[in-house]
Amino acid sequence: MNEMTAVRAPSPHLVLLVALSALQPMALNIIAPSTPELARQFNTDYATVQLTLTAYLIAVATSQLITGPWSDRSGRRPVVLFGCATFLVGCLFAAIAPTIEALIFARVVQAIGSGTTFAMARAVIRDTSQRDEAASRIGYMMVAMLVVPMLSPTVGSLIDRFIGWQAIFFMMAVVGTISLALVWTRLPETNITRDAQASFGKLASAFPTLLSNRAFLAYTLSVCATSGLFFSFVAGAPHVVVVSMRQAPEVYALWFIVLSGGYTIGNFLAGRFAGRLGSERLILIGTWVTLVAMIVQAAWAMMAELTLSVLFVPAFLVTLGNGITIPGASASALSVRPDLAGSAAGLSGALQLWTAAAASWLTGHIVTSSPKGLIGIMLACAIAGALALMIPRTLPKQ
Repeated sequence: MNEMTAVRAPSPHLVLLVALSALQPMALNIIAPSTPELARQFNTDYATVQLTLTAYLIAVATSQLITGPWSDRSGRRPVVLFGCATFLVGCLFAAIAPTIEALIFARVVQAIGSGTTFAMARAVIRDTSQRDEAASRIGYMMVAMLVVPMLSPTVGSLIDRFIGWQAIFFMMAVVGTISLALVWTRLPETNITRDAQASFGKLASAFPTLLSNRAFLAYTLSVCATSGLFFSFVAGAPHVVVVSMRQAPEVYALWFIVLSGGYTIGNFLAGRFAGRLGSERLILIGTWVTLVAMIVQAAWAMMAELTLSVLFVPAFLVTLGNGITIPGASASALSVRPDLAGSAAGLSGALQLWTAAAASWLTGHIVTSSPKGLIGIMLACAIAGALALMIPRTLPKQ
């Protein structure tokens, strides 16, 4: 059955899907300003406290590999309810954690919940929308989601300062409770093609099936390369600006707002023109904008000293291209096998996060000895994204 004749479930309001997606970046970023205080409170070193972030990212990525296939079998609604409830339990346990080990465990529980809701929000969009419409909705959803990681550290620092770090987790518990109530009352089951009798062996076969599909590989590798490029910048640019260029941290923060603007504009353009131009054309446009901007930046860096202009002006176009690429590529990856949209959302999300973590780790080791090495890593990611789209690919008819 192609997408034109397929029966679709009613689409939930985009605000609900944004809220479900926002749990993950909110929980990741809101606690960051409190890490020095956590080290003092638990009488431990900073590296141990950083495990509250590292373990969170690993758990987010890994949880999607389980909950995605589960939702293909049992439906999206029960899996989303599980995600919201797990997130709520993790928040409450973190707020009363007596040791740093207990807090790290609570963060893993949080991550399982928020990783589940993040993946399911995209799967629900794919269940209820054709491919280009899904790209448009994902684009608009990501515009709204950008506000969360931008504001979360500020909100977290204010709560920590005036009430205490435990209040941050209690506040997230309130958000989790509201999300659980909204899902219970407002989210219908959208996976009308689920196979409730599917065995665990059949569920496990979804990943090899997807990985053997050239279209899924092409679009997922495109998203992975784009995410790797962005997170390598996030990992390396603060060191380049503050240490190598000897600028104040506030300088980097102000320039990063400009880059966030580029990403927001790209997401908005994807949402606005996905239906008119089509996902495929938008993916190609975004990929080429990113690649050309990176080539210009690399050439500029080779001919001149590394300055704020060299670092950030081309990077604005890079984030613009990223913002155009990711919604269409994500929607297309989920369109390869609509009957496996949950598995596709989980697998592509996990691969995206693992790539981002690897790029961040590599950049952190290279940039301290070679600041311009940051641009080399970003250029390599841009080239990889373009090469990924050279894989022959076909999708079901719209």
